[in-house]
Amino acid sequence: MKMECSVVHTENRLEDMYNKLINQDDNELSTEDHSPHSHPPTRLKSIIGPSVQTYRVTAMILGVLCAILIATIIALCVRYNGLSEKHVVLSQNSSETHSNLQQLQDRYDSITATLMKVQKNFQEAVSAKDQMQRERDREKQTKDLVMREKEVLMKEETKLLARITELGKNCERCPVGWELQNTTCYLFSVADSDQRLSWSQSREECRKSGADLVVIDSQEKQEFVSRTMKRIGTGSRYWHITGYWIGLRDVHTEGVWKWLNGTELTRGFWLDGEPNDQYSTEDCAATYPKDNLLKTWNDAPCGYNLKWICEKNVREN
Repeated sequence: MKMECSVVHTENRLEDMYNKLINQDDNELSTEDHSPHSHPPTRLKSIIGPSVQTYRVTAMILGVLCAILIATIIALCVRYNGLSEKHVVLSQNSSETHSNLQQLQDRYDSITATLMKVQKNFQEAVSAKDQMQRERDREKQTKDLVMREKEVLMKEETKLLARITELGKNCERCPVGWELQNTTCYLFSVADSDQRLSWSQSREECRKSGADLVVIDSQEKQEFVSRTMKRIGTGSRYWHITGYWIGLRDVHTEGVWKWLNGTELTRGFWLDGEPNDQYSTEDCAATYPKDNLLKTWNDAPCGYNLKWICEKNVREN
């Protein structure tokens, strides 16, 4: 509004100046007409006419220029006012935009902080899950170990129950310390004892108990004797003295092995490469605790000191 008033005031001043100039020219012309020294009217007109006309043209041009200038100023004022209003609107919008941006920035910061907190909680949850998984794996390993130990104990329990049952069967049927198999009692000389005898001495010990050295004439008896030897233990770390004499030899004819009851051997359970009659002195047979239950026999010198196995029939009730 101040700019519009200033423009109008300037326009009025220019118009007043223009009117003053016109009036002054008219006054000068009027004065010259009444001067005592004035020229005749025709000559004065010829002298002053062109000058006044030029001045009027110039004044008119200046008036037009002033009008254009005034119009331009008015247009600029109008434009300025429009721009000022837009500037005010833009300033307000800028303030609102800045406020909105600040709010968005605050929300972004809040969301970022929340996201970081969520990520931290997620990492903690993953760590806790991994820890739980490790604990579960350890528990599973412990459980598997306990199950294996339980299975071993159950097998041992089964063996003990079988042994108890066997001992119950032996009760009053076989002497104390003898093993019962079917209808036969067997005595394995104590494995941890230092007493070892020759083949003949071992047979004599069996006879003192009304028995004789064992005759292994079937696979069933072979497996029973082998399992019992492994259960009792070797009693020594030197394998060549862990054997037990059995009732088998070839003293009469080399290579013809016969049992004590006179029957000839039809099936043997020899170790690989045996019998070999090393140094032509190995004429008596012994059995040894081996993993392969059907390959346990070896020929040895009859005077060699080993353990022994006796057998006799069960007592009649």
